[in-house]
Amino acid sequence: MAPRTVVMAVIVGVGITMVSVLLPARRAARIPPIAALRPELGYTALAATRRLVGGGILTAIGTAMFVIGLFATPGGTQGLIVLAGGGALLIFLGVASLSAAVAKPVTSALGAPIQRLFGLPGRLARENSARVPRRTARTSSALMIGVALVSAAAVFAISLRDTFVRVLDRAITADYIVTDESFQGLPPQVAVDLGELDELAAVSPFRFVFGQVDGDDKQITAVDPVDFPQLADLQVVEGGFEDLADGGVLVHSDPADDLDLEVGSTVDVTFQNGAVRTLTVAGIFDDASLGANWYISLDTFEDAVELPPRDAFVLARLADGVDPSLARPVITEALSTFPQAELQDNAEFRAQQEGQINQLLAVITGLLSMAMAIAVIGIAITLALSVFERTREIGLLRAVGMTRRQLRRTVRWEAVIVSVFGAVVGVVVGVALGVALSLAVPDSVIDVVSMPWSIIVTVLVGAVVAGVVAAWYPARKASRMDVLDAIATE
Repeated sequence: MAPRTVVMAVIVGVGITMVSVLLPARRAARIPPIAALRPELGYTALAATRRLVGGGILTAIGTAMFVIGLFATPGGTQGLIVLAGGGALLIFLGVASLSAAVAKPVTSALGAPIQRLFGLPGRLARENSARVPRRTARTSSALMIGVALVSAAAVFAISLRDTFVRVLDRAITADYIVTDESFQGLPPQVAVDLGELDELAAVSPFRFVFGQVDGDDKQITAVDPVDFPQLADLQVVEGGFEDLADGGVLVHSDPADDLDLEVGSTVDVTFQNGAVRTLTVAGIFDDASLGANWYISLDTFEDAVELPPRDAFVLARLADGVDPSLARPVITEALSTFPQAELQDNAEFRAQQEGQINQLLAVITGLLSMAMAIAVIGIAITLALSVFERTREIGLLRAVGMTRRQLRRTVRWEAVIVSVFGAVVGVVVGVALGVALSLAVPDSVIDVVSMPWSIIVTVLVGAVVAGVVAAWYPARKASRMDVLDAIATE
């Protein structure tokens, strides 16, 4: 570990801490002495309007920046990062400020069933969480931000997964997919050997190369123009694969519209080795689900590119009447000289790709657990301070007959209400951000927005658990107070 790592960690940690206390310190210094001596005067209410207005302005500006950054992307990738990222930050700050304005009605609504179920402890927990909305909002802000980020990522990931599954069902009509476990690419001989098998009716590699079109970098895919149409459905709307072998190119409808291309138009392509070829548009298609907007033939690839070719994967379809159980051993034997090649049928390939996206969802769930853990610490500290501030109040409650068990329940349910409030606000904000992210990407990547209901339920259940865990120490501390000492506290 380099010394700079420690130095930077200290600078960032101390720096963020110092910046975070600037506003509270300034606010504390401006409190009138009479308000500090008599908090019941409600000085904090004087700043409620300013917080509401300021939070609304921040949220509006952040939303505008986020939407412009995602959908207009001025300045390219840098503009996307600055506007969308900065907008998201302002949204979180604005919502954190606005949440104080809605904390009282929302926590009252959340606490209503608790009051009905647990009587006096539930009523006190409900009233305590709604009594100081600013404290409730501040306590739940860490949980809100963490849940919002996880919810946004979950909406995006599940939408991506569902789109990918639909793409595989619709776009890939091949029976088998041969991939490379080492991610180094397959040698062209794999497709050649498979093409010689009588059990297979169509075989085509999927070979990538980079080139420039009209000054922009493009990923160009080389396929077999005869067999590939039998293995994938690109939803060709004009022209077709027939002229692809004669120096043609198949173009997706979006870049075709951008460059005013139509069937018969010519386009100059500068390949990554500097070779320039003038290609004729052989067709235009609508479905770029396989991740390619430009298709050329293998002959065009070999004519223009001098680099040793590597295939990303190979698609194959069984001949009519061939039993898959008999054909698979033959195909496996043909691939035996290529240990890095992995043979999968359509269903196996789909399950593998789903599994990879589910791994992303597992990471998201892990991040949710971390967010919950951080929130538990924050809620526990705030509740402990709240118990300290209400020492005399707690002593009076005990003096008029409240039992220790009732007191512990009061503190515990107050923590649950605060936690669920933060989770609800976080889910609302996160789902909105996730939907915007899903709508911003091209339809070829995500064409359906799916809701992560299981993760949302997990968040709400986790919020209840987090509240119970966070309340353990404050509840124990409150119940063990000496009644007379607590009443005598000034």
